[in-house]
Order: sequence, then C-alpha cells, then structure tokens
Amino acid sequence: MKFKKEFTLGQSQENFESIIGTSLVIKGDLVISKGIRIDGKLIGNVFQEENQNATVAISESAEIIGDIHAQHVIVSGKLTGNIFALERVELLGNSQVEGNIQYGSIGIAVGAKIHGNLDEYKPGDESPVKLIAHKKT
Repeated sequence: MKFKKEFTLGQSQENFESIIGTSLVIKGDLVISKGIRIDGKLIGNVFQEENQNATVAISESAEIIGDIHAQHVIVSGKLTGNIFALERVELLGNSQVEGNIQYGSIGIAVGAKIHGNLDEYKPGDESPVKLIAHKKT
C-alpha cells in the first residue's frame, strides 16, 4: 500500500518579493501583490491586492499588530490581530496569535499558541479576505 507524502509545516517553498528587516518598524497598512516576509515590527494591516495570490510570512523575530488578509499566511512570530486566509494558514511552533483565524486549510505545530476562534472558510462562502483594488499612479 502506498501513502501520499504529507505536507510538512514550515517547509513550503515561497518567493518573497519584499522583506521587512528586523531593524524596521512600519506604522501603516501594507498592500501586497506577491509574497512578503516580515522580520521586524508592523503596526498596521496587510491587504492582498485584487486578482493576486499573495503570501505573508511572519518570522520568529517579527511582531505584528493588525489584521492579515492574504491567500496564504505563515506565522512563526507574534501576531495581535486577525488572520483572513482564502487558502492555507501555517502556525509554526513558536507562533503566538491573539485574534481570530478564518482559513481554507490550517496546520498547527506543537507549541503554537492561539487566543481566539478558528473558523473554516468554505468555497461558496463570502470571502473573508478584504482585497484592495490596484490603483495606477
């Protein structure tokens, strides 16, 4: 009997167009169209641009105060806010989330801390992700 190889938390291959370094503190909302890795501190929300497929990765050194709206969210650091993910949420062993999580699928590693509610997003439901229309300047 053959078994499918299971997905391993934290082992997904992502491309990050932008990285917020450990020494940076950003106050304000971000609108993203691709992947972003946050290593520093963000006080604000992250919104995915319409018609895009964005990933937000919150590293172990990161601290976010705000909501995350994206296709795929990976958390290894601290998030005080809600997660709205159309596809996958990965909570790694060091993650701390104080807020509610809406997800398409979820993986939770041993040691992850969640203080909030989990709510599965099902196809056909109204999208939990707030998308931002791209404005040409």
